[in-house]
Amino acid sequence: MSKLRIGVDVGGTFTDVVGMNADGLIRFAKTPSTPHNQSEGVIDGIRKILAIFEATPSDVSQIVHGTTVATNALLERAGAPTALITTKGFRDVLHIGRQDRLKLYDLTAERPEPLISRRFRREINERITPNGNVEVAIDREEVRALVKDLVADGIEAIAVCFLHSYANPVHEKIAAEVINEVAPDMKVSVSHEILAEFREFERVSTTVINAYVHGAMDRYLRSLTTKLVEEGISAPLMVMQSNGGMMSAEAAASRAVNTLLSGPAGGVLASTFLSAQTGGRDYITADVGGTSFDVAVVENGEPSLRTEGNAEGFSIKFPHIDIHTIGSGGGSIAWIDAGDGLRVGPRSAGAKPGPICYSRGGVEPTVCDAFAVLGWLGESSLLGGTMTLDIEAARKAIEEKIAQPLGLSVEHAAEGILRVAKAAMCRAIRLITVERGQDPRRFTLLPYGGAGPLHASDVAHELGMESLTVPVAPGNFSAFGVLAAPILCDEVMTYRRFIDDTLVLSDVTTRFDGLTESVAQRLLAEGCAAEEIVWERKADLRYRGQAYELTVPVNLGAIDDVAIEGMRSAFHGLHERLYGFCRPDSTLEIVNLRVVGKVPTAQGRVQAAEVIETKVEPRIGTRRIYLNGVWHSAPVYWRESLATGAAITGPAIIEENGSTFILFPNDVLTVTPHGALDVSVNASSQTLKVA
Repeated sequence: MSKLRIGVDVGGTFTDVVGMNADGLIRFAKTPSTPHNQSEGVIDGIRKILAIFEATPSDVSQIVHGTTVATNALLERAGAPTALITTKGFRDVLHIGRQDRLKLYDLTAERPEPLISRRFRREINERITPNGNVEVAIDREEVRALVKDLVADGIEAIAVCFLHSYANPVHEKIAAEVINEVAPDMKVSVSHEILAEFREFERVSTTVINAYVHGAMDRYLRSLTTKLVEEGISAPLMVMQSNGGMMSAEAAASRAVNTLLSGPAGGVLASTFLSAQTGGRDYITADVGGTSFDVAVVENGEPSLRTEGNAEGFSIKFPHIDIHTIGSGGGSIAWIDAGDGLRVGPRSAGAKPGPICYSRGGVEPTVCDAFAVLGWLGESSLLGGTMTLDIEAARKAIEEKIAQPLGLSVEHAAEGILRVAKAAMCRAIRLITVERGQDPRRFTLLPYGGAGPLHASDVAHELGMESLTVPVAPGNFSAFGVLAAPILCDEVMTYRRFIDDTLVLSDVTTRFDGLTESVAQRLLAEGCAAEEIVWERKADLRYRGQAYELTVPVNLGAIDDVAIEGMRSAFHGLHERLYGFCRPDSTLEIVNLRVVGKVPTAQGRVQAAEVIETKVEPRIGTRRIYLNGVWHSAPVYWRESLATGAAITGPAIIEENGSTFILFPNDVLTVTPHGALDVSVNASSQTLKVA
């Protein structure tokens, strides 16, 4: 048996697993998630993959894991008791924050309470100036006494964030040394390692979040590693980052904040590989699982990246794929509000008890139950028929809790649930496209996740999109992306200089070289070879007087006049594309320098699926399906039996082990050589013969 790499993505309802051997053969598995302990579902999924490949635990060479442990700890406020040590006079930065409003027109909107109460935000009499000079030296004994008090109060994690430590981290290093001497088991996060940038609030917030979830991530990864060893698997465990790269489990524990968008990032990364296979097609990705809807943009083969955002209302600042998430998934619960309005989500039935039709104790109707009632899902649609749906129970619940109170038929009520969910999804897509100057109609919709293909046609029609593509194994697509991730490290340095005659180009080169050396050391520690590293350099620029900046690429090598002119040109072009204007005669300011080092995996050179050549009859029956107020008789096809080049005109239902796709009337589906389903929306009313 050749060596086997395994990718794992844990969702709210199912855990998806992908295995790939050295020959490029890819196989998929899906198992129910275990929210009480994610590692149980992970181990179960790995066992299934080993059985599919007829492999042994010793055949596993690497496991790459996309996890929501850090996200759940933040969402559920289940992090460790945490304290903040900061500069005298700055303990309330975390509470004051910024004066912007996440919900501009919501008069009752409230910010979340800080993760650390004021009692545990402690101050040290030290001060470093913005240029890195020590103005007030730190007193080790003061730190020692403070840490002893925090230990006595039951604190388990400490965030250290001193003023201007991005310019000189000497005091943070001293504080960390003292903490380790006094409390060796304390989880310590220091801001110059988590975020070496200016802007005090964002740096404090990100460091505090890292400290808060550090313990939960560390415990989980240790538990999973122990279970893997018990299974006989000694292969290295890697963890997906929010920026589309992976890092070792040890690095993930200490930089847990960088995994907050770990799972959704995998699907977007897989989309970039599909884009490369299709000649650079631009996608709007739509990941619909059991609890959430995650949407992103892949343009020119690359995902959109951001360096700041928020997680559960808390400010974060680090490079991450720009993903917008709402609480709308297959398990989202339908309910009626005080004004007799039909609502869907954000509460979800999750993995347990799950939708009513799963027969696991669910009592509230969900989006999945609406799919079942309308025929979009059949009794044996899930997990290749190994899971039977109780459609009558779903119908009864929707009738009692939605249809009768609103005076609707069961079908109209179920369709209303889907329309409400669709409206929320379309709003999310418009937010990352229309509100940012992009026309969604010029993109191809790429749905994945277990419920993504169910919603895809409905969403594409609503937005006026002309095409959509259902990838191979959409229910496992994020796990495939996790498997395809490169090992990636990045470093940033605040370096504020105007681009004018006073800029010392050799100094810029020296700063970039220092960042490159730091990244190289981290990658070498991950076991990477120096010659494998692919380098990228970037700079955050802004016009003189602007408050925020844009990130542009910087040429490798020494910084000279050509490199500076390239930075200018890239910034003006990006500014005009995003905001509709640029000012070529204005002075530019460098704010931050960035270096990214990547070590690509072999996955990027492997086809996403085997080409299917089959003469097996793909049609497995017919099913009545309710679309736009009308019952249709739709043929049901088994996806794995569809030959390359097969063409189908809707309405039709395409079922596979991990998902179901609904092809709307007059839409035309074609199976590509890579196994994807390309759909032309409203392309024809002519019935085409299935190959």
